[in-house]
Amino acid sequence: MNPCDRFENEGLLLLERGLPLDDHFGTCPDCLRTREAYERLERELASAGARYRPPAGWQSRVRAAVAARRVRRPRWRLRLIVPAGVTAALLLLVLLVSNQEPIPVGLHAEVKLGSGPVRRGREPHPGDVLRLRGTTGGSPHAELRVYLNDADLVLRCSTAPPCRRREDSLEASIVLSSIGSYQPVLLVSDRPLPEPVANLDDDAAAAIAAGALIEMGRQIDVR
Repeated sequence: MNPCDRFENEGLLLLERGLPLDDHFGTCPDCLRTREAYERLERELASAGARYRPPAGWQSRVRAAVAARRVRRPRWRLRLIVPAGVTAALLLLVLLVSNQEPIPVGLHAEVKLGSGPVRRGREPHPGDVLRLRGTTGGSPHAELRVYLNDADLVLRCSTAPPCRRREDSLEASIVLSSIGSYQPVLLVSDRPLPEPVANLDDDAAAAIAAGALIEMGRQIDVR
């Protein structure tokens, strides 16, 4: 029997929007284990303290992003995102919301099994397919990117294949062709996004400096 993945597919989004979970999430063993894993990760990140440092100059970039958008959207809140990897640092995601109900910016990552005949455990393997679905919050410019080991840009698209843009959503798929850590990223902005240099830290800093919002999906470790 395949494990239940409803918590990652539905539960996380419901919690992010402040909506209640139905009875399934309180009784399903797979969903309970998955939720506990996410809650444990949040606790570990909250206690990480001095082990992580934000990239140099992040304060000025965040303030510039807020000031550039404050006229149109006066209310704002901060969400702390932690990208994985040896050289990755903390990034601040600045979400600007209006007085009315906002359209959320979010990124969901899902792995579908490939056609390989042999499976070892439940973790992703080379040949599996990573499917991404992002909500753009009504921003006119949006990109999906995937970085391998935080260094190599293996997917970047917006309105052309493999991306599919439908109003406030953006979808794409990529074959996980090699072993490593894959980091999905959604970037949204009111202005054109800067060109990447194929390094997660530098690209994220440049995007924030240009006023973009960044949403990190869950890291996919392929073994």
